[in-house]
This record gives sequence, C-alpha cells and structure tokens, in this order.
Amino acid sequence: MAIRTPLKLNASNNLVEMSAAEITVIKNQARHLWSASPSVNLSYASSGGNLGSYTDTRKQAGASNTDATNFDTAAETANISTVTVTHARISQAMDNTTATADTSNIAFPVYQTSGNVKSMTVADMYDTFIYPVINDLVNGSDHGGTYRIANSTSLAAHTVVSNSPIFWDTRANVGAYTAGGIGETQDQPTTITNYYLHKANATSTVSYQLPMFITAANKDLQQYTATNFNAILLNCMRHVTSEVAGYRIRYSINGSGAICGTGMTDTILNGAGNYQTRYVNTNDYRAQEFPNGVAVTANTHYLRIRKE
Repeated sequence: MAIRTPLKLNASNNLVEMSAAEITVIKNQARHLWSASPSVNLSYASSGGNLGSYTDTRKQAGASNTDATNFDTAAETANISTVTVTHARISQAMDNTTATADTSNIAFPVYQTSGNVKSMTVADMYDTFIYPVINDLVNGSDHGGTYRIANSTSLAAHTVVSNSPIFWDTRANVGAYTAGGIGETQDQPTTITNYYLHKANATSTVSYQLPMFITAANKDLQQYTATNFNAILLNCMRHVTSEVAGYRIRYSINGSGAICGTGMTDTILNGAGNYQTRYVNTNDYRAQEFPNGVAVTANTHYLRIRKE
C-alpha cells in the first residue's frame, strides 16, 4: 500500500512517469465523477430523520388568573415558561457498493520500480488517487456532491434539497400579547429565520492524461480509454466513501467534523416575565405574565461532515 506514480505514453510514444500535476488532474476528475453521483446522500424528512434531533426553544406566557375581588399579584400569577420543539428533518443514506474487481491483479494502472513494470493494487489506487480527494471533501468547503445549510432557498452553485425548511428559529411574538387580551393564548410564536438543506452542484469534467495498464490477453501495455478509467475512478470513489473504514463520508448534526454552511441559530427572549392586569368588571380581575426581554442565542446547531 503506497502512493504510486503511474506510467503514460509521451508524445514520442515512450513510456514515462506522470508528473505530479498530471496526477492532480486525475484526482480532480475523480472529484468530478463523485460529485455527479455521490454514494452518501442527505434528504429532507418531514419527521423522524435519522441524522438526529435538534431543538428550537421559545418563551410562552404563563396561564392567566381570574379573581372575583382583586388582581392576583405577580407572585401569585403563573410564570412564563419555555417551549421546546424537537426537529429531526434530515435523513442520511449510503449506497451499497462493491469494490472494483482486480481481475488477474492487473486492473489498475502500471508504475515502474527498479526498472520493473507492475500493476497498482487496489490499495495503491486508493492511496494515490482516492484518499487525497476524500480528505478535501470533508474539510467543510464547497465541494460538488456535498451538503450544507443556508438560511435561504437560493444558494449560488447549489440546489436546494427541499423548499421545506429543516429548521426554523421561533421566538415569542411580544406584540401579540396585550393586557386587553388577558387571558391570552399562552404560546404565540413568530418565525425569525428558516434554514434549508442544499446540495453543491457537480463540478465540471476535466481532460486528463490517461494511464497505462497491462492487458489480460497477452500482458501487453495499453492505454485506458477515458470511459474505462472514468468507470474505475467513479467506482473507487463511491465504494470508499460509502464503505471503506477510515474514509467513509458521514454527516451529523452537532457531531464531530467540519461545519457545512450556516449554523442554525436558536434564539430566545431573556426576560423574566412582563406582569399585566385586566379589569373586566367588579367580579372579574385578571392577571397574566407575558414573555419579554431581548433576543439571545440559546443554541446553534451545525451540520457537519467527517470521514470515519
């Protein structure tokens, strides 16, 4: 298992080693192929998403009091309380894949060592072309085929997974509570921000130097066709990211790994309660505490990507 330098034909039809730049271009093609057909995908779930749960909190009014002789004091009136709403609106799915068959141990590009020409093993293939790409894919930057969160349905170079939000930050609607409305409905929220799941668009295909391989029939050296080598690159990328321990790509909410996009902020009012009264008649004195204060951040939830 090692990083190899594949052999190619140069303009004079001589067998020479690829340059580091040429190997990098092949990695970029592997990145492109996976971006158009990733084996690890996220989807919107109306409920019960398997990526885990995350919460939104807000304040609500206390229950109203009615007294026939006088107003109940603030101490006698029910306090404001916290409403917690749990969301689980993202599901993760991994495709079942099979490693590229190394038929006769000559399926992969050749390299030279001490003057001998040998075929790369599947482990060499991963080390040379696949693992470096996966290391980039999990750094949290925009990479085709990966996912991120945004607070809009529109995000450049991305496609929204669903127009339904996967999280929305709510707070008590202070303006909806009035003394003249006591007893007010306790929970009167307003939505502050919606958050959506997006998938980065596929990157563009690249033109690259095709490596050489050993033919099964007569052990000659031959250049891959782009179709054949693209198929090998794609299958290796899909299989490793789905199933090879140490380089499987996985997402989480509030787990380990790099942050993907915008944090989903849960804000809440920080007041201790706004005590109000309402005189209806000589037999109906009402009191209620309403949410108040300024908005503060209670929590921030993050979509994260990692390899495992």
